[in-house]
Amino acid sequence: MRRTWRWVVVAAVVAVLVGLPSLVRAFPVGQSGTGSAAALLERIRASRTHPYSGYAESTGSLALPTTDQLSDVASLLGGRTQVRAWWRSADDWRSDTVTPAGELSTRTSPTEVQVWDFEDSDVAVTGPDVTGAVRLPRVGDTLPPELAARLLSGATAAQVSTLPPRRVAGRAADGLRMTTGDPLSSIARVDVWADQASGIPVLVEVFGRTGDTAALSSTFLDFTDTEPSVQEVAFSPPPGARVFTRQRFDLVRAIGQIPDTNLPARLLGFDRTPSQPGLEGIGQYGSGVTQIAVGALPERAARSLIEQIRLASTAVKLPEGTAISVGPVSLLVTDPQVTGQTWLVAGTLTPQGLAQAATQLRPTATASS
Repeated sequence: MRRTWRWVVVAAVVAVLVGLPSLVRAFPVGQSGTGSAAALLERIRASRTHPYSGYAESTGSLALPTTDQLSDVASLLGGRTQVRAWWRSADDWRSDTVTPAGELSTRTSPTEVQVWDFEDSDVAVTGPDVTGAVRLPRVGDTLPPELAARLLSGATAAQVSTLPPRRVAGRAADGLRMTTGDPLSSIARVDVWADQASGIPVLVEVFGRTGDTAALSSTFLDFTDTEPSVQEVAFSPPPGARVFTRQRFDLVRAIGQIPDTNLPARLLGFDRTPSQPGLEGIGQYGSGVTQIAVGALPERAARSLIEQIRLASTAVKLPEGTAISVGPVSLLVTDPQVTGQTWLVAGTLTPQGLAQAATQLRPTATASS
């Protein structure tokens, strides 16, 4: 069995939960620039298309296993990442990631994505991003505006309250707390501070059910809400660089291509999100901080994944299968004797929440290898 089956969907779900705090300047900033929490939530959402640029730092605390396929993801979610970003729109931006060996520059345009690796002196060109595609987390997902947009996507006015304003990247920012209130969710709350001038999130902190320290967060150290120029986001391959085209690497596609004949329309009360073409075999449910991803596993894939889970100190045996928690994200491989077949269930729920979801799944026809 190929190692690409290992930690497939959990890594995809973690794409909505990247980053951790490093430095926040907490000088007095006076009164909040926004009235109610509901008004601030809407202002944050309205800022989604507002351009910006800045220098952000994130530090992940999710201990994903390091494999050939997940080494970059493990580093991103388990270490410190520093990135300079110029964001004009969702399909027109550039980011430069600073590493000990140099830089990794990503240029996204409506027609393609170029990734320049300083150390290898090559430029990899792929097709444009697909909105809503299931994929592994990338550096751009650690930026506070991207992280906040995902985590607050399902928030309601009843779930939010205001926090005292604070200073982030030398600018006054208004605070918003979103509390889940769902006993099955592994996330207790999300705190977001938005720039008073623009409403753009500049600091995000995610708290699990245990502990008083943020499990995940991301913050700007330098920030401006002015639109970057065309020249700032432009990228041309350096002289002598090797330019090549490559297929977009997608760990979840192998599971997603298993025919979907019986995934439920609702799971734990959440409607199923429409699947992307070619990923019909993955069911996605919920939004914001409560998300579930489900896929049927061939027998050999299930054996490989269970072997990996059992090596972890946080592995737990449940009546429905074997589960593991990685920070606020949990993964369950079900026992076919209980659920009729082997399912991979992952998301921002407690292991018990995933087990409850597994009992609502029905057997479907899948390959045996």
